[in-house]
Amino acid sequence: MKNFKHIKSLFFLAMAAVLFTGCEQDLESPVSNFAGFEIGPTERAITVPKDQTQTFDIDVYATETTSSDRSFNVLVNVDATTLAAPYSVPATVTIPGGSNEGTLSFSITDNDDLGFEKQILRFGLEGFVRNEVTFAVTEECLDTVVTFNLELDTWPDETTWEIYDLTGTPTVIASGGPYVNPDDDFAELAFDFCLAAGNYGVVVYDAYGDGGPTYSVTSASGTLVPSTAVSGAQSSATFTVN
Repeated sequence: MKNFKHIKSLFFLAMAAVLFTGCEQDLESPVSNFAGFEIGPTERAITVPKDQTQTFDIDVYATETTSSDRSFNVLVNVDATTLAAPYSVPATVTIPGGSNEGTLSFSITDNDDLGFEKQILRFGLEGFVRNEVTFAVTEECLDTVVTFNLELDTWPDETTWEIYDLTGTPTVIASGGPYVNPDDDFAELAFDFCLAAGNYGVVVYDAYGDGGPTYSVTSASGTLVPSTAVSGAQSSATFTVN
């Protein structure tokens, strides 16, 4: 089980100052009903081991301690969530009596729908504006994450591509295109792959044969294939993952 680092914040003090500055009636409002998640990055990156279920914890704080348990509804923001892999977020989170801190545990299961391109899971506490947390979820990569970058031209339906493993007999390990959505004109696309050490190749095709699209390959260590424009019917390059 993974637990996000405990972060004490001034969020609740600031919130209380806003809520209770003004009329006398506001000053008499109970602060025990206000809660929020620990402060952290705007988007928190988490990984899930291949074919496994991983559980994550995040702390929830109330503005004061009471003697009774307090439960708050948890809502997944379905409009912002793109996570296709199975996940489980509880409907409520409880802050125990005698404390102003609780823990929300949620889980994500890796399957074929989860890869190395981030997918978003966002949820929050019902009734609290702008109090949501966002997680960027990917499958755990024990090798090297390599990104194939592709910039389309005004004829995206002519563009296709392939990535080859050149260890032994060349084998296609990924492919894509053509791109037929009108919004794909001049689109900048990125595809992430988890690659073991070895030699690889990339080929980008232009069906009409007049070229146009541009591509590159990068990783955290730097550029593996510099930005290259397709000239003619196709362009190819090789790269090495160490």
